[in-house]
Amino acid sequence: MPGARRLAVTALCALLALPVCAVAGPAPQKQPEFRGIPFGAAPADVPGLERTAGFGETDFYRRQGDKPVLGEDCPTDIRYGFSRGALFFVRLTLTGCQGLPTLAAAYEAKYGRPIREGAPSYVRLVWRLPTLTVSLSHFARDGDTVVDYVYLPELSRDEREVWQSAEDIRKRGPIGFRGLRFGRERPSVPGLTQAYQEGAAVYYRRRGDNLELGEMRLSDILYGFYNGRFFTVVMRAENAEDFEALRQAYQTKYGPPRAIPGTLEEELVWSWPEAQIALTRDMEAGAVAVRYADAKILAEALAAEAAAGAPPSLSGGLRIFSKGEPPRSFRGAAFGAPARALPTGEYLYTHRGRKYYRRADERLGLGDIPLTSVLYGYDEDRLTGVTLVVAPSGESPQKDYERVLSAYAAKYGPPADRTGDDGGTVHLWTWPGISIALTRPKVGPMEVHYVDASLLRRREARLARNALLRLDEKVFAAPDASENRIERPNGEE
Repeated sequence: MPGARRLAVTALCALLALPVCAVAGPAPQKQPEFRGIPFGAAPADVPGLERTAGFGETDFYRRQGDKPVLGEDCPTDIRYGFSRGALFFVRLTLTGCQGLPTLAAAYEAKYGRPIREGAPSYVRLVWRLPTLTVSLSHFARDGDTVVDYVYLPELSRDEREVWQSAEDIRKRGPIGFRGLRFGRERPSVPGLTQAYQEGAAVYYRRRGDNLELGEMRLSDILYGFYNGRFFTVVMRAENAEDFEALRQAYQTKYGPPRAIPGTLEEELVWSWPEAQIALTRDMEAGAVAVRYADAKILAEALAAEAAAGAPPSLSGGLRIFSKGEPPRSFRGAAFGAPARALPTGEYLYTHRGRKYYRRADERLGLGDIPLTSVLYGYDEDRLTGVTLVVAPSGESPQKDYERVLSAYAAKYGPPADRTGDDGGTVHLWTWPGISIALTRPKVGPMEVHYVDASLLRRREARLARNALLRLDEKVFAAPDASENRIERPNGEE
């Protein structure tokens, strides 16, 4: 390497306890260490430690006198993680520093050529040693660089690849599942057998998968891939009684969820910028499902489905949950409540098994947005949805549309957009159990639909089940020639 860069790498190797190698390549294997501190050491063996946080059996420390990595102009925070009294984790966070190529060269001089990962605005270099994984991550947006040392000799390389500290889990959410990091290419995952395809996602089962989750027995584990990249996992259990144990375990690990009880389902959601988890209990069917997803690839899959004209998914499939607080009722009418609880309710008509009501005291306006009508739909005497028909305000249709969309976006956050069946526009806000759709058709008035998604799913399943039952009851036989004729007795047709 050039002389100036070699000197810089030499200085870094000395500061980080990385021995300088005249020729790049892995150093002889020995007990891994950081700045002279061997991994596996007890806190009492490391002078100058100050405890900063604790998560379960893991304690985090800072050390007095730690020097910055790239000089005084590069603030460096160094955290030491001890599990069960042994050093197993070190994280260096460099804030707004220059000199990333020199830093990477210093690590390459010690550990050899890295595995390169990341995205256009995110660089990640990974070195996997027999008992130690070292990763260097640089985030172009904020200029920060993070270096992690993870010493877990009892874990496989794949398991170390998705290992996260308790602190990191709460901050970022899960980055993978059982040794498979989100974004991993399908050909690199052994033992996959395709189960089915749902929209843009292809789901697989993994040969030899362990169906135990703590003390619970799973009925199935499915791995979802989009464009050949791993982005979601779905775990299912048949015993609804397992829900409470899972709730407590996930809340302990990830913190308080967003909980929105539904009438037929209960769904808890943990959301981060990079990931989300949904824990669902179908109280009628008695089943439990847990879904992990990489938020970025999930958004790509949903965008591809929307571009292809696929209908919005309300069934436990691919969903990105809205950030704002959802409506649990509409003007005092709670979703799932019986028709008798609708204040001043008046029955109008029944269509395809659903009964529609209006209210005698209904205010035909939503803020400054005029309405033509408000209908309340009931399935099996439970409020399933409310439909608002938006009336023209006298301004241009475009201004009416922009005003309505702006009002809902201000209250519930940015929607997910898709093209309607007629080429119009549909804006969706989705939460566990509840969805809102603002539809702007090519022809006709705008409408806003509030839907109890769990009841809607139950209605769709019931209609499909009834259709299959009717098909089963049909008898297909040749017609009776003496009674079924297509011509008149005189021989004319």
